[in-house]
Amino acid sequence: MKRLSVWSLLALIFVAQTARAHDPRTVAKDFSHTLTIEGAGKLTLSYKSLHYNEQVYAGTKTNERTLANINRLWHKVGKLDAEFDVVIGGVQIAKGSYDMGISFDARDNFTLILTSSGKDTTIPLQAAVDGPVVGYLSFDLRPTNDTDSFEFEGRYGKIRATAQVKVPYLAPHEHK
Repeated sequence: MKRLSVWSLLALIFVAQTARAHDPRTVAKDFSHTLTIEGAGKLTLSYKSLHYNEQVYAGTKTNERTLANINRLWHKVGKLDAEFDVVIGGVQIAKGSYDMGISFDARDNFTLILTSSGKDTTIPLQAAVDGPVVGYLSFDLRPTNDTDSFEFEGRYGKIRATAQVKVPYLAPHEHK
């Protein structure tokens, strides 16, 4: 009997360790992207690159409770640290540190959420669902043709969600 309990205990420990193990191909990776502007400072996006699963994503959109739970979990997938003021999607964001998250609805309307001091700032994103499948959540900040403008982009599965980013510090001005 004593021998059976030792083996049972060892089997239980083995099962517990196996259950906690994660497939490294699907575990979120940590990424960070930084825009540096001389004289103004840095804008840094840091985030967990969540694995895309088509079946889970499609199922989430058909169940309000599951969608609410996913949006609660995705409320903080990273951070946005800004050493200068920016305007994202027409919304003024003061320099500072923000928890960064995303939310979406059953119609693939995506929102960027920045949280500081318990206050959420929501920024609607322009979304398209016709791109190639991207296996992990990714964010990017790219230059555009305007000196003071950039494009924020989030990719996940076939979704490409974007917002214009303006940096007032770089706005055209007269030199004295």
